[in-house]
Amino acid sequence: MIFRFSYATILLAFFFSCKPSTEDEFDELKRTSSVFRLAIFCYENPSLQATRNSECESALASSIENIEIILHRQTELIFTKVILPKQTREEIEQLLRTRTELGIRYLEIWKQSVNLE
Repeated sequence: MIFRFSYATILLAFFFSCKPSTEDEFDELKRTSSVFRLAIFCYENPSLQATRNSECESALASSIENIEIILHRQTELIFTKVILPKQTREEIEQLLRTRTELGIRYLEIWKQSVNLE
């Protein structure tokens, strides 16, 4: 009886202590999430800069490119605001708040140019 209890305790402790590595989380986000979420994850996990630097830089470049495309659409439609899905807008705003240099460049223009869906 004691053996079963200690074995179950050890098994549960091992199960809860095994969390996916940063690399595994990055791969999962790369498959399932947007480039905005991937860029945020890279910024929040500086250890990825050593192993996945080119992929993180690519995600950031794609994010910036997508933001600029969205803002360019707004300049073409002078009197209206661009409408985006809520999740996309939230991810972009989170990226702009996380990456200070991007927030300085884009956040105020972003707030004036984009509406929720």
